[in-house]
Amino acid sequence: MRPASERLYLYLNSRMIYFMLFAMACGCVGGEALGAWRGAVPWMFGYMTFVTALKTSWKDLGTIFRKPLPLVSIVILQHLLMPVIASILSHLLFPGQDKLILGYILMAALPIGITAVIWTGLAKGDVALSLTAATVDTLLSPLMVSAVLLIFAGQQADIDYSSMMRGLAFMTVIPSILGLTINDLSRGSFYGRNIRYLGIPSFVSMCAVITINVGMAQKSAAEMFTKGPLIVLLSFGMTLIGFLTGYLLARLFGFREGAITSSTYCAGIRNTSVGLVIAIGHFPVEASIPVLVAMMFQQPIAAIVQRLFNRPATIAQNELQA
Repeated sequence: MRPASERLYLYLNSRMIYFMLFAMACGCVGGEALGAWRGAVPWMFGYMTFVTALKTSWKDLGTIFRKPLPLVSIVILQHLLMPVIASILSHLLFPGQDKLILGYILMAALPIGITAVIWTGLAKGDVALSLTAATVDTLLSPLMVSAVLLIFAGQQADIDYSSMMRGLAFMTVIPSILGLTINDLSRGSFYGRNIRYLGIPSFVSMCAVITINVGMAQKSAAEMFTKGPLIVLLSFGMTLIGFLTGYLLARLFGFREGAITSSTYCAGIRNTSVGLVIAIGHFPVEASIPVLVAMMFQQPIAAIVQRLFNRPATIAQNELQA
């Protein structure tokens, strides 16, 4: 039997959507007072990335790259197709509102979210592919996010790219390299032996990061929502488009079922937590609004997608029992 702490960690992950919504509600209540904890956010985020990276190894990355089409298509979708769609739609709906447009481009440029791996597992997809895609995308994020913003928003925003890249490296790249290396040195045993100790602090860190970032953006978000319901609509639309294009692209390339599930979640779930950290730390506050709204929609849509993926298996099981 698994230790109680590990069972609790697995239970928390299975109810992730409820805890994330609760964390967002706490952020709205706490408001800007939570800004006092802002300095802890990069450390908590780095810890979350480290724990996630412990589940894979440098060898796993090499295995995936022997058949790279699923991984390459996911990364290309993340960093080429979605920023183009975000730029076109945001310019059409919000002409002249450069700070808001910057937020949508940032939302589209973000790396794959850590929770994509968890949802892939719940939907019985290719967890190894999702984990590898998220790890590779995280390692590349300082360059990729900076490049996308420079190409699509370079003329309409004064961005300190070197500072942003250092922040991304601290929160994502260094912890990922450390986790991959420890996995290899322990021959893959470190995660299994220590997740009972590392898992719950990681989950609490995720909720805390969400709460603090939502609190810091809460006042501006409330003002923007009253001025523009289109903001909510476009953020929802962009999130939904991410899931749909990930699924359709995988079908187009004839991926197997597990890889289709992985592609869908990796395209649809962005690392909105790190997006809020970047937006609040480096951009005008208006740029954080699309990322904040997308955070509200990602997990509910992911839960619906999981039910859709698991529905055929449930139907088949019911037919066998009938």
